[in-house]
Amino acid sequence: MTLNNTQPIFDPATHYRIEIRGPVDVEWLQSFDSSAVIIVDETRQMEEITVLNVHTDQSGIVGLVRRLHSLGMTILQVQIVSDGGKAAEVEEGR
Repeated sequence: MTLNNTQPIFDPATHYRIEIRGPVDVEWLQSFDSSAVIIVDETRQMEEITVLNVHTDQSGIVGLVRRLHSLGMTILQVQIVSDGGKAAEVEEGR
């Protein structure tokens, strides 16, 4: 079922990139939601910043953000990643 024949009503799984301050135990985080795929991007590691690549639906990303927040993690950025692997930029006028 679609709205205006353009977008599905139910949110399909999407790729997200989350940058957080400090280290995180991905295996422990993954144990809460087996439907989400969480991978640490080691090639993009910066000092004191962990980059997570996540494949999940909208409810999964909300749950993950809430979990990170409850752990006291500082979330620096959450981005939707396009199919080409580059973060989708959302700007006014685009």
